Amino acid sequence: MPIAQESQHIVGLDRSAAMLERAERRARRANVEVRWVEGDMRAFSFNEAFALVFVAFNSFLMLDPDDRWACLARVREHMAPRGRVAIDVFQPDPQIIAGLDGAVVDEWERIDPETGRAVRKFSSSHANVDGVTQRFWHDETADDGTVHRIGGNMALHYLYRRETELLFSEAGFIIETLHGDYDGNPADARSPKLLVVAKRRERGQGRERRRS
Repeated sequence: MPIAQESQHIVGLDRSAAMLERAERRARRANVEVRWVEGDMRAFSFNEAFALVFVAFNSFLMLDPDDRWACLARVREHMAPRGRVAIDVFQPDPQIIAGLDGAVVDEWERIDPETGRAVRKFSSSHANVDGVTQRFWHDETADDGTVHRIGGNMALHYLYRRETELLFSEAGFIIETLHGDYDGNPADARSPKLLVVAKRRERGQGRERRRS
């Protein structure tokens, strides 16, 4: 919503109808104009180009390596000539992966702004160097003290700094900035985040093949 308040035109893409309905309610409360579209980030098509395309909150990690190519190909086709793409993901920490494998983690408790009820999140993960499969539960406490549990499963496919550099280059982009945190520090092998901003590489902008 804050981005929509600063933009004259924004499109929100999600393949979950329920999430789009929730987003639309928030947009009405914030009094902002957003075009909501139900679709897949691996196979979307619009009759317009965008100055900025972004995938936030680790959503890009839901794509396996093959699907990442499909997503970036669609993004590249929908970027304006001077457009940018931004990707926000975490970079896995091997010590955390090994230490939490199989354990149940009490992650947080928050108040749902729509219902006013307390919601507590628990999760349990099994991971290796390629990715993590996570089972999660959300416990919502009603006014009478009863607890309603909603659960699900999610798989994330890890992305590392060197892999990120190769992926964007081979997909037809030039990375302008690659930060390792929200303070703007350069990304390295131990950075908690990978924050990518890239532009489309046009013909002649790539590395020239060395002549023999």
